[in-house]
Amino acid sequence: MPKWIPCGEKFIVGDVVRWKEAVWVEKGKRKKKLIKVGERRVTAEVLGTDRKGFVCLSVCKCEILANLAARVLEPFKKGEIIRRVRRTIGRGSGERLAWSDEDARAHVTNKSLG
Repeated sequence: MPKWIPCGEKFIVGDVVRWKEAVWVEKGKRKKKLIKVGERRVTAEVLGTDRKGFVCLSVCKCEILANLAARVLEPFKKGEIIRRVRRTIGRGSGERLAWSDEDARAHVTNKSLG
């Protein structure tokens, strides 16, 4: 069984992270009001970050945890590329999959910081 380590917003390129997030849809004639219709858990590999602070992720797995609406919620497809702000992942109880060699990850982390 894989070991998940709480990481919040602290993850690097190459990590596999998972988090929970709400699913929202726009409602109303002018679509200004958002309504929470469910919750999903996304597991994805970190591909990189852009200049605006968004993280690019490749979805490994997506499961619907709660469906509060009458419609069927579609999970992300495996391999789909999504973008999220680090804060979103941190708020969703972000966890990262432990590397088989955590010392190598520590070395990469120190190298990228220095």
